[in-house]
Formats: sequence, C-alpha cells, structure tokens
Amino acid sequence: MRYLCMVSRDERPLYEYLKNHFASRPNVEVLVDRRHGQRRQHSASPAIERRQVDRRRQPAIDEDLAALGIAVARLP
Repeated sequence: MRYLCMVSRDERPLYEYLKNHFASRPNVEVLVDRRHGQRRQHSASPAIERRQVDRRRQPAIDEDLAALGIAVARLP
C-alpha cells in the first residue's frame, strides 16, 4: 500500500517536517499541492466544463487541505 501526503503551499514547515519524517518510508510520498484552482473558466461549453471539473475535483482532499493544511490519499 502506498500513501500520498499533499501539503498546502502555505504550510512549508509542515511539508519539511513530513518529508524528513517519512524519508525512510518508500511507500509514503510527501509533496506540496501545486494546483491553482480551475484552469479553464468559461472557455468550454457548460456541459463539457462541468464534466471536466467533476472528473478532476476531489472534494474531500480540497476540504482537508483548506481546513488542516494536509490531505492524505491511499494509492493502489
């Protein structure tokens, strides 16, 4: 089992701490969230834009990053 820890861009000290803490664990990857909101705003038709947003958006991760500064996902 692999884990991905995403840390908010505003939480640099937390990122450094987790990166060092999990350095010896090859099944844990720590990275800074690089997303910048919606990339396409009103450039596609509403149906296509809604589908793209729904596919890319992960509400639980977004909520955890906003509230806690970190989100953890389990990878297959």
